[in-house]
Amino acid sequence: MGSLCWKTNEKAYLSTRKKQSVMKRLFSTLLVCVLATAACTKSEAPLLKTCIFPGDYPDPTILRDGNDFYMTHSSFTYFPALLIWHSTDLVNWEPVARAVEEGDYSIFAPDLCKVDGKYYIYYPTSTGQNYVVTADKIEGPWSRPVLLDVDGIDPGHVVDSDGKRYLYTNNGFVTPLSTDGLSAAGERKKVYEPWRFPEDWETEGVWLESPKLFKRGEWFYLVSAEGGTAGPPTSHMVVVARSKSALGPWEDSPHNPLVHTYSADEKWWSKGHGTLFDDVNGNWYVVYHAYRNSFHTLGRSTIIESVNWTEDGWPVLAEGDGAKWEQDGLQGDYGYQRDFTNPLLWSKWQPGFMDGTLWMATAVDASYEIEAEFEVPKGSEAGLYLFYNEKAFFGTSDGAPTLSLRIRNSLNRATLSQKDASGNWQVLKEGQDVSSYHHNEYGGFFALRPAYLLKGEATLKSFKYTVL
Repeated sequence: MGSLCWKTNEKAYLSTRKKQSVMKRLFSTLLVCVLATAACTKSEAPLLKTCIFPGDYPDPTILRDGNDFYMTHSSFTYFPALLIWHSTDLVNWEPVARAVEEGDYSIFAPDLCKVDGKYYIYYPTSTGQNYVVTADKIEGPWSRPVLLDVDGIDPGHVVDSDGKRYLYTNNGFVTPLSTDGLSAAGERKKVYEPWRFPEDWETEGVWLESPKLFKRGEWFYLVSAEGGTAGPPTSHMVVVARSKSALGPWEDSPHNPLVHTYSADEKWWSKGHGTLFDDVNGNWYVVYHAYRNSFHTLGRSTIIESVNWTEDGWPVLAEGDGAKWEQDGLQGDYGYQRDFTNPLLWSKWQPGFMDGTLWMATAVDASYEIEAEFEVPKGSEAGLYLFYNEKAFFGTSDGAPTLSLRIRNSLNRATLSQKDASGNWQVLKEGQDVSSYHHNEYGGFFALRPAYLLKGEATLKSFKYTVL
């Protein structure tokens, strides 16, 4: 039998947070909700307030194209990258394409847009550079990445009233683009300062990021993230500003933040990184990401909420930031995310692992079981893992000719088993605590993912994902 592998961090994850006045926060939230509701244009559509992508789907960017909606997310070091999803109802989604085939960097915080009939995805990388890929059809083929001479991260594309194109990046900077959107056409300049949230809020810092822009009526709106995307549960937020020009000057919303986690007791932690958009009927929504309470290992899920507009032109959540969640979105039918027979749901860990190819998918549930069967020719090897990175993983590999492995992850307690020659499952490691395998401990902004390893001529015969 091959060597049994697991890594752990003995240091317990301790969350330190300032004590806040619960009654003060509750009163402030209710007051904002009452005042905003009294002066809002109500949506006639059913209110949406649910998780549409549980699991590791961070930094959502969404595009409405007529009656169709398309969304993509950060893909980091998983390639092929930038998985694009399609929906017509904002609840049920299907994967349609991956926009970037390969790379030697980490991709995060993209922006998906359409200009003059062509689709664009602008994205930053861990190299400190920004790229763009294009396609005439959302399903592709997508172009090879084009390097932009634009500094910063988290690009946000906008077209001004005269048809000129600009790319916003973090910390309030904007760079003019060429007419085709494939190169910089001038120097970048700073045009926006971050909204100042209360000093006693527990965050990672200001971290002005994720500029997303759109026009409604005579106003351009700039939607940004602040507070840091991980760290304490109350770190992240979505803030809004507006201007009569795509270049500012920008006026902050009196209803900021639009989205925020005020207490570690809430269902979702670190809510932030939002994009606002409408449907063909004039209803408005925001998509953003958040960690499920106590489950950083799952990564940041994508959440959608309905948005109303005040009479003086500001967006507010239709149910208010303190409204009760009637459903957590983690008990619904997410078959489209669990259909691991679909090759679009798999991607490689681009750095490689143990001199082999590590294929990974996204876990949707807090408790699940994965099982894989392999054919392993002599001199080859295969394995099954829960994988965060090379320092935080749980699983094993083996060179047995016919290999069957199983991992059960029950609320971050993992058990590894292997089928013996008689067809019986033998436990190799039981009750491993994997709750610390996440960004706050190991960095990277990844998630703990089901993964299988192939070395040499080994092949995967079957893979099964079961919700517990």
